[in-house]
Amino acid sequence: MLKILMVTGLLAVSLIFLIIALDLLMGTSLSEVFQKATNPFRVMEPGEYIVVILFTLSVVIRSYFSVLKKKNASASVEEDSDH
Repeated sequence: MLKILMVTGLLAVSLIFLIIALDLLMGTSLSEVFQKATNPFRVMEPGEYIVVILFTLSVVIRSYFSVLKKKNASASVEEDSDH
């Protein structure tokens, strides 16, 4: 679990640095670069908001069902061991 979190964090930081570097190469001012990097939702279009919301809902729903499945599996194993 810790490995996954570390890799995810490393990827996120690397991508943020890449975004900042590309914006600087395009000639964007430093203050504007940091505003865009820290608040990406400010530059999104309405269609992109819908995609982000649907993706977030998808992740939350899948996680919820995964937890339910694991909980039901562990409950059935405990029932079987009681008999």
